[in-house]
Amino acid sequence: MNVKIDIVKIFFFPPSNMFERITLFLLLLITFVMFFGPLKFSRIPPMEAVLTAALPAISISWGWIVLLRSIFRKKDFCKD
Repeated sequence: MNVKIDIVKIFFFPPSNMFERITLFLLLLITFVMFFGPLKFSRIPPMEAVLTAALPAISISWGWIVLLRSIFRKKDFCKD
């Protein structure tokens, strides 16, 4: 069976249910702590350290949400 996934919908639509929102928040929190941990001991100004840790945390956590959507919620993102 050939299934066509709506790529725009899977990448750009915000989390629609509570499970996705909680997963996204936890992934953001964990990856931010992982990236910010080493930066707090450096000489980087605090605001720059927060931005430096936030950008990869956002991209990695959103990537995981997209991956989990494509694996577990295919029927919600199929093209008609």
